[in-house]
Amino acid sequence: MLRERNFLLLWLGQLVSIFGGRFSELVIPWIILEVTSSPIKAAIVAISTHIAPLLFSLPVGVWIENRPKKKIAMSAELIRAIMMSFLVLVIYIDQFNIFVISSILFITGIAGLFFTISVNTILPGIAGRKRLVEAHNHMEAADAISTLIGPLLAGFVLTAIGAAATLGIDAFSFLLSFIGIACLTIKEKVPEKNLQANKKDSWKQILYGIKLLFSTKIQQFITLNHMVLNFSTHAISLLAIVYANQVLGLTATQTGILLSGAGAGNIVGIFLMNRVKYMYWNKLYGTILFVSGVGVILIALSPNMWSAFAGMFLFDGALSMAFVINGAARQTVTSDIFLARVSSGGFLLAGIVIITANGYAGIVAELFNPVLALLVCAVILLVNSYLSFIQKDLKKSLSSFGID
Repeated sequence: MLRERNFLLLWLGQLVSIFGGRFSELVIPWIILEVTSSPIKAAIVAISTHIAPLLFSLPVGVWIENRPKKKIAMSAELIRAIMMSFLVLVIYIDQFNIFVISSILFITGIAGLFFTISVNTILPGIAGRKRLVEAHNHMEAADAISTLIGPLLAGFVLTAIGAAATLGIDAFSFLLSFIGIACLTIKEKVPEKNLQANKKDSWKQILYGIKLLFSTKIQQFITLNHMVLNFSTHAISLLAIVYANQVLGLTATQTGILLSGAGAGNIVGIFLMNRVKYMYWNKLYGTILFVSGVGVILIALSPNMWSAFAGMFLFDGALSMAFVINGAARQTVTSDIFLARVSSGGFLLAGIVIITANGYAGIVAELFNPVLALLVCAVILLVNSYLSFIQKDLKKSLSSFGID
């Protein structure tokens, strides 16, 4: 697929954008913990990025359906580049303020919402519906490469040149992504007139996106796992940084190495996908979530950086496979004309879950300890693993749902 110009441009744009994001994901919580020693304040800043999906995802999905997705994605990336540059300036002039940083990340989150829904909507047209698992696996590869190298470099760069310059790399990555989207040559489908007319009844259209998420047994299963995956990813990502900073006493460079374990696991997960995609869905999800839960337990009980690295490897490597299948499955069982609103409905649920996850991580880590918070996350994954195994109605191969 990387030989195809449009997919290659989209993939490269995602690669650099995610790569830059890995820098800010380490730098921002790290400097907050260093200045305030408060996991709750770190959680508040992390939450600010995800408020936008909670407030705007449903109307944005319906609004995007009738408009050029490429132009929307370009505009969103340009806004993210500008806002992240402003954050660089704020840090550089030493005007550290939780409210200012949260406000900047809130606007960046709105732009990110428009960008992601637009890209999710045009991806099936670029890749083709019969290759969605392959397409999502390639996108996960971009995430894996970024997660392997990004935190590792971020830790070194943060130590060497400071927070402002490190965040500047994130701002530049959005600009590169903007250029990649601009170079796409795609012909977008115009919705039928009768569908455009129905948009007058906007609230029904908005709520229909939520209804579709629970409309069938397979949609319900996808939605449940969508929520579990997002909660686990965001809670444990923040908790791993808190654990490294406050329990293991690691430096920024060592924390970057620790977080890169997730990227190493992602890469292994990508290579395993072709071998496991024909397994029964319930067995595949059950196994993946069990391995991920074991990884979280290993993080929580780690006495040093390298055992925690192994835990991150297992945790995120398994979850990366789940994200590939979950994303491809959602698009496979959803009609083209409803992709944007279903994507926005998923963003609403994800927004609620991610805010809950970050709040949970910050509060439990500060009031109790990060070890307890990590162990609870492990229990959630293991319980969902059991629930996946006993789903008899989903004792089918992924190809039975049109994913091949």
